[in-house]
Amino acid sequence: EQLERLEVEFQKQQYMVGSERLYLANALHLSEAQVKIWFQNRRIKWRRQVLDNHPQ
Repeated sequence: EQLERLEVEFQKQQYMVGSERLYLANALHLSEAQVKIWFQNRRIKWRRQVLDNHPQ
């Protein structure tokens, strides 16, 4: 359930500002740092997928 919610939020926006991140962290019973790191890692994965689909 947490992962699904994180993915939904990532599809809406790939970057979260402090207040949004804090709200999401509280809603999912995670720390703000955990949400921040998850978004950082997810952006890396997203960039890799984009590069794999569009080789230069």
